[in-house]
Amino acid sequence: MKKEIDKYGRLVYKFSHSVGRGGDVYIHKTLVGKIIENKQGLRNYLGAISKKHDLIDPTIKIYDTIFFLFFHTPKSLAPAVLIESIGKNLSLFSEWDEKYVWTGVYDLQEKFLRKDLEKWRLDYDEG
Repeated sequence: MKKEIDKYGRLVYKFSHSVGRGGDVYIHKTLVGKIIENKQGLRNYLGAISKKHDLIDPTIKIYDTIFFLFFHTPKSLAPAVLIESIGKNLSLFSEWDEKYVWTGVYDLQEKFLRKDLEKWRLDYDEG
């Protein structure tokens, strides 16, 4: 895989079989009134999952009641497998809402992730 910046300033992933832009984000929040007690433990957990599934350019942002895992999905990874893997031991870190969000993001470069988090009223540097 090669990474390049296109003429619009966006990161482009060039694989032997395809070209990809942007990425994905998995977002999960705690139940109302609950906080994430062990942020470093959760960060380590999500980092291990990122390595296990060969996520490309993962960025982990953890706040008091919500976390974001930004990444580019390898073509061979089914989203359901990653979601199951994340949820397997998530209860070790807090009590979680049943619902989560998996959606696309424009670009995985820091300047774009900062803008995405600002839309949700979160500071990139605090996570």
